[in-house]
Amino acid sequence: MSALARTEGMTLEACRLDVGWRGSIISASDERGAHVEDAALEVRDLCFGYGDVPVWEGVSFSLAAGQVAFLTGPNGAGKSTLFRCLAGWLEPDAGEILVAGEPFTGRTRLVPGTLSFVPDVPAFYDDLTAIEHLELVLAANHAEDAQPRAERLLERFGLAGQERLPPSAYSRGMREKLALVLALTLRPRVLLLDEPHGPLDHEASLTLSQELAAAAHMGTAVLLSCHHDVPGLAPDVSFALRDGALTRES
Repeated sequence: MSALARTEGMTLEACRLDVGWRGSIISASDERGAHVEDAALEVRDLCFGYGDVPVWEGVSFSLAAGQVAFLTGPNGAGKSTLFRCLAGWLEPDAGEILVAGEPFTGRTRLVPGTLSFVPDVPAFYDDLTAIEHLELVLAANHAEDAQPRAERLLERFGLAGQERLPPSAYSRGMREKLALVLALTLRPRVLLLDEPHGPLDHEASLTLSQELAAAAHMGTAVLLSCHHDVPGLAPDVSFALRDGALTRES
């Protein structure tokens, strides 16, 4: 399974692209990002740990449609764990996640195209080519009309002409590009990206930043993690995860 799209009634690790994202009620102020009533993604007092050892506690924030947020923090802070909870891959110990105002868990059946997640190491089906992954994700999300956008993204990320190859024949950077093409093609309401710029060269990083800015302009709420400045993209809000807590930095 390719860890990209999670669709209504269908979960593929290549199809957790429509994947989705725990408490006191947030105030209507802008302390945690978006106004509550406008939030595409809302997280209330989320807690997660392994046994008696907490990873982080009291994580709360919200993002409005069209906002771009960066998540930073040292290695081992729990950023990937947070993404997996937001996407429904892991169950938090406490708290609540709302997507478009509705409670969300790993058992929630989202409308196709609502939420997409690209993990830090995307996985793919061994017996499918890149174009077959794309066709599968489009069909699973009832998004066949997005084929022209998919073809444009393949060209933009330098994968045109190599889409008949299996992802196992790709370099790490090329596999990241394919995962991003699958996610961006759906143009979801909420897009979760775990260190997407890391495996990319500078040119591809700029391309990704341009595509994320375009997606945000069309109303997608974007949360991405990073360890350094992202070329060509400025966040609307930045969060830092360290010492078991999430803080807003800007």
